[in-house]
Amino acid sequence: MKLFPHDAYQSLTRVFRGDEAVVALDVGGNEGHTARRMLGLWPSARVVAFEPSPAILPVLRAEAMKGPGFEVVEAAVGSREGKVSFHVTGDHWCSSVLPPSELGKRYYGSWLEVSRKVEVPLVTLDGWAGRNGVKRVDLIKVDTQGYDLEVLKGAEGLLRTGGVRAVNCEFQFAPEYEGCSTFSEIDQYMKGLGFYLYQIHEVWTKGNEEQTSCGDGLWLKAEVLAELRGRSDLPDLTPAGRMRRAMAERGVNGPVAVYGAGRHTRQALPALGESAGKVVAVIDDNPALRGTAIEGKPVIDSREAMNRGLKAVVLSSDVHEAALWRAAAGLRANGVEVIALYGRYEG
Repeated sequence: MKLFPHDAYQSLTRVFRGDEAVVALDVGGNEGHTARRMLGLWPSARVVAFEPSPAILPVLRAEAMKGPGFEVVEAAVGSREGKVSFHVTGDHWCSSVLPPSELGKRYYGSWLEVSRKVEVPLVTLDGWAGRNGVKRVDLIKVDTQGYDLEVLKGAEGLLRTGGVRAVNCEFQFAPEYEGCSTFSEIDQYMKGLGFYLYQIHEVWTKGNEEQTSCGDGLWLKAEVLAELRGRSDLPDLTPAGRMRRAMAERGVNGPVAVYGAGRHTRQALPALGESAGKVVAVIDDNPALRGTAIEGKPVIDSREAMNRGLKAVVLSSDVHEAALWRAAAGLRANGVEVIALYGRYEG
């Protein structure tokens, strides 16, 4: 269950400026989605993704080659260096240094079945940073299926003196992996290094008993959190807040449509307040939605939108915004201003 209408990285736009050359370590890089998310928010960033799985490394390497600022280290990360056995599971998102527990197998079924074990390099973030002359790291993301505390222990030097301002880390409440760390263990360790829990963005329940099993937390350095608490200019990052701000900044006074009939739009429209009066329609190219409405706004396709005399179209998705930007090419060609809320696009 997502507890926020935006992700942890959007929250971190309150900490890191958009033009900042953020140095970020993505531990558990998988297919590169998080690295790309970071680069979308901070185009001048250097993102280093660590990934040991031979099943997914070709995908990650191909993603890294699409643009600058994205590096790949083919290794697992922990609290020591050397070699380690890595458990490749039925679903690559579930692979881990740790073996799945019986509880985890009950929750995930074939996703957590180990198909093979492979020996992979194991590094610490402190060791990697020392060998590569990296003296400052701004952001660390950790998603290693229960091995997360070991990763953090191997980054103690960076966390103490390396300038780290934020850590976004997965945690376990219930032991889905043998020997996994828990939320309380991670939280206590982070407190000992001067980091405090800022937000929990996702919490997931499993099984018929609805066990709260895992989640994702965002920790900030104490002085960073104190600075945020003292600010009076923090923007509203909800979908509605973003839409209101975007329309005000662009001076949009005429009829507006939002593009996308999904979760983002259904959260935003009821909360738009007076700005909702500017919205005359929702654009979505799914034929099944034709003739329906969201908060009284008719759902139309992009061709019909051309005939509505729209002054602007607001892209309404934090997940599929790039695809919506491409789909709105015809609107832009016809002089309609298309407003993105999360990324920056050309063409």
